[in-house]
Amino acid sequence: MTKRKKEQTMTLHTRAATDDIYDLFNQPLKPAEEEEDEEEESDDDYDMTDGDYTSGGESTGTGRLITTSEAGDDETSDVKSVSEWSDFTARKHIPNIDDEEDEDEDTRASRFTEADDEDLAQIEVEIPKVDEELVTPVSPDLPPPTRTVFVPIPPEDYEPPTRPYRDPAQVSQNRLPFMTPIAEKTESSLGMNTVREEKDYFNLKTPSKENGPRKPPVRPIEGLDSSPFKEIINEAIPAEKIAQPLLGKKLKTNTTAAIAAKVQSSGGALAKEIAPKGPIIKDAQCNPVDDYTRDMIFAGLQPPLSTYEGFFEHKENRSRSAEIKKYAKAASKIHKSASEKTMTNMAMPPILKFPGTDRQYMLKRELGAGAFAPVYLLENVASENEEVDEDYPVMGKGAFDAYGRKSLEALKMEDPPTAWEFYIMRQAKRRLGVHRAAESIINVYEMHLYADECYLIEEFRHQGTLLDVINLARAEPTTTGPGVMDETLVMFFAVELLRTMEALHSKGIMHGDLKADNCLVRLDPIPDSDVWSPKYRKDGTGGWNKKGIALIDFGRGIDMKVFRPDVQFIADWKTGPADCAEMRECRPWTWQIDYHGLAGIIHSMLFGKYIDTVAVGGGVGVAAQKKWKLKEGLKRYWQTEIWGECFELLLNPTSAVEQEEGGKMPVLKGMKAVREKMEAWLEGNSERGVGLQGGLRRLEMQIEGRRRK
Repeated sequence: MTKRKKEQTMTLHTRAATDDIYDLFNQPLKPAEEEEDEEEESDDDYDMTDGDYTSGGESTGTGRLITTSEAGDDETSDVKSVSEWSDFTARKHIPNIDDEEDEDEDTRASRFTEADDEDLAQIEVEIPKVDEELVTPVSPDLPPPTRTVFVPIPPEDYEPPTRPYRDPAQVSQNRLPFMTPIAEKTESSLGMNTVREEKDYFNLKTPSKENGPRKPPVRPIEGLDSSPFKEIINEAIPAEKIAQPLLGKKLKTNTTAAIAAKVQSSGGALAKEIAPKGPIIKDAQCNPVDDYTRDMIFAGLQPPLSTYEGFFEHKENRSRSAEIKKYAKAASKIHKSASEKTMTNMAMPPILKFPGTDRQYMLKRELGAGAFAPVYLLENVASENEEVDEDYPVMGKGAFDAYGRKSLEALKMEDPPTAWEFYIMRQAKRRLGVHRAAESIINVYEMHLYADECYLIEEFRHQGTLLDVINLARAEPTTTGPGVMDETLVMFFAVELLRTMEALHSKGIMHGDLKADNCLVRLDPIPDSDVWSPKYRKDGTGGWNKKGIALIDFGRGIDMKVFRPDVQFIADWKTGPADCAEMRECRPWTWQIDYHGLAGIIHSMLFGKYIDTVAVGGGVGVAAQKKWKLKEGLKRYWQTEIWGECFELLLNPTSAVEQEEGGKMPVLKGMKAVREKMEAWLEGNSERGVGLQGGLRRLEMQIEGRRRK
């Protein structure tokens, strides 16, 4: 090699360092076949930081370190194989310059030659331009790849880490913020039919969207837009509309009508499949206790009556009513005669066992005989054979019984069979919830409905009715005639009645048959943890929540929520003095039936006889503006102001609707105002004389003595 003129070169600190740099650029390239033998790299190849320096395993694009034997017999070469500036260990590739793509391996290898010691500093080094693309050289027989990615192969004894997402040692050296991967759910994954017309869906910039506009598909992809009603919906849509694009258009398909058509074509009923909107009974005037009206309500109930706890519907006939009535009649004769001979000849009491329950009932005697619904006393004989294990409690039994059922219960049998009373009483309990008035409604446990008869099993209370209390007071004659209940006691029961009816009416439930013999006396014992306060407390504390009444016989109950808000009822049966004035005059009525019944109960307790009213004013018919008042006058030593306001409200409720919400009944605010006046009077006068507590204790003793006779 001829000597060249000295030119400006890099100034280095040592000659050995300069030799190492030039050796890097003068090393020959190896064929592609030999490169496969040297592809093993350390695990540090992928440890990257954000600094200006790279790791030892990182490619610099400058080549591979060679030893002195590979470079030639250079006298000035240092025995070191690595420079003091770097610790490179992996083989790298020399970049392929664009203008030398056609060069073969021999030409590229002969570009650099060995130089003498004195010429090393004069060698011109060709450094690739930074702005040119770097391509890894490959064999000329193969097509040039666009990019080569090196994947490190772990050794055989490599154990993958079971630590969290990244090694803490690596995280501490990494300055980039790492986040938990989040799978973004764009609108394209929510279903084709959810896109609205006013939304330019395909111009949105989302990570899952490709560049450029796309046309919506004609039909959604099979499986991604599936639905259990897909076939029904497609049948309801015309064929020409199905072929149109589903995106960018509002499809106002009536799926409810399509489902209804499908069910009707198969002969099924629509009562349970499609929940009705609005009132079930849409008539402006109707008879609320008519069988046809009640059947329509049952058909439109959602959820249906069959889902109610304790309801059992049996399609077959039971045919036990004759046997039960015969035994009850014989048992009543034995109770009157008390003859041992008749008791010996009497047959065994009937045992009632119903499918779906584990209770067995033995008939004891008849409690009351109505026109269409006799009531009997039952005893649960299955509980005697059951052993209660306190260590393994059973839900629904013992301490875990939600109703607190007892061994003695009442059985009511209606003719013709109907589940209406069961429905109304369950609705009343459900809507009242934990309200204090819920304790004033009898519990109903089971309803067994057969084709020929029904069995309604409900709570049994042994203290009698308000009618029994009235008769007990009449049995004590005075100088002026038959006795009556004490006014303080009457006001206490009136408060309980007003509170209960106020709560029921606020929930849309009417009793429909309020009278003294449908109100049981509720004088429960005070628990040991509480003390019965001698002073009346309107909030129920001090043991006063255990005393009151319990309503029964909801056979004529009305659920106002299934009717129109402006509905008017018509009574097509024979009426009497116990019915409200609207019924007696064949005028429309609604809540008046309960107000008149409530007035009749309070009148019976005060006067000891049934209510009798007279009209005040003139006119007859719907537009009549007359009012009603009691035929008897109030005693002057009574609380005439309170009682006068009470009867005025209950006998003429339409005159008090101005202060009510919406200007219509029910008169909830009016009843509350009267009740609060009575409660205030009781709190201030409950300890006078014998006192309210003393009167209730005396009543308990009278009821218990009468029960033992």
